[in-house]
Amino acid sequence: MNFLFLTILILIKKKTSSIQYKLNILIILNIYKKYGSYRCFAKMDNVLITGANGFLGSHLVDFLVEKKFCVIALIKPSSTPENLSHYLFSNGIKPISEKLITIDPSTQIQTIKKNLIIIRCDLNNKILLEKIIANVKPKYIFHFGAQSKVIPSWEDPEYTIKTNVIGTINTFEAIKKHKIKTKVIVACSSAEYGTSSEIGRSLKETDPLLPIHPYGISKVATELLTRQYFINFGIETVMLRFFNQTGPRKIGDACSDFIIDIAKIELGIKEPMIEVGNLNKYRDITGIKDTLQAIWLAITKGAPGEVYNVCSNRKIFIQDLLNIALSLSSKNIKIIDNTPEKLRLTDEDIILGDNSKIRNELGFQITQSIEDLLKGMYKYWIDYFKKKV
Repeated sequence: MNFLFLTILILIKKKTSSIQYKLNILIILNIYKKYGSYRCFAKMDNVLITGANGFLGSHLVDFLVEKKFCVIALIKPSSTPENLSHYLFSNGIKPISEKLITIDPSTQIQTIKKNLIIIRCDLNNKILLEKIIANVKPKYIFHFGAQSKVIPSWEDPEYTIKTNVIGTINTFEAIKKHKIKTKVIVACSSAEYGTSSEIGRSLKETDPLLPIHPYGISKVATELLTRQYFINFGIETVMLRFFNQTGPRKIGDACSDFIIDIAKIELGIKEPMIEVGNLNKYRDITGIKDTLQAIWLAITKGAPGEVYNVCSNRKIFIQDLLNIALSLSSKNIKIIDNTPEKLRLTDEDIILGDNSKIRNELGFQITQSIEDLLKGMYKYWIDYFKKKV
């Protein structure tokens, strides 16, 4: 029970009889029980996560819920909260029964956790986004909502720019307008470096940003906008340039594509054949446990206005990655490489990040091996598909 209710009870006791006092206690406790989620705002620091149903966002929800923050998780209105399904009631999504905050209850999804509120909000819905930020007044904001795929950014560059750039503006304008005292972590990307990957060494934060696709361009714009809100309006921001991050729940990257297909084959729900893209590439891959470590260090220790690479500084050959994944299966699997649907219009041969800045300044360190990372992903998808069949 929080300080406010204790104070009320003490005041009531001074002015009422013993019987009336007991009745008043029952009334107050019933109110407290019914609107218990308000404790989330009274006792805990509020944090806001955009893109909370995504790979990074959903793992961050888990991390911060466990740390006893009150987490306001924003998801795309058209999406099913697949990555947050472990917080939903067993019979599926329920509409919210009471207003947890002064936001339209129809946008909210009820969860089994008192310190988690899921809200459907498009980042381009400026009015709703502003209302949420103004009401929640989050101590921290993790701006991870974006169209984060390269190929879709070529197919619909307008949507990519609108979501990633205008969505960022809408977020910061709400903070600025309502003078919210907060610290913002903004998800940026190694895609911003583009052809700088031809330098021939690990990429540093000071290297040129020369993106080669609309997604990378949108992230450069996101980063520059973030920087100017810090310089011009004093909003504390830290920018994280994520290289390849992977783990359970991830889809659409080499690791997850390999592991998902192999898990399906192992369970007999897919033919023993995998179509892949160009295997003669090198990538810098970080596991989700280390990613969360980097995010937490950035929000607690990161210098405002600074940018940090989040990467492993390990050059992983994609063919070797596939071989490790194949070794997890008992099946004999045929590989068809250079499948047209798996190839990008342009693609960097080597993407390798230098993580010395985040290591030296914040104490970041890599703890997950590639082998353990893939084993964890394999177990996750085996369990996932067993439940589906």
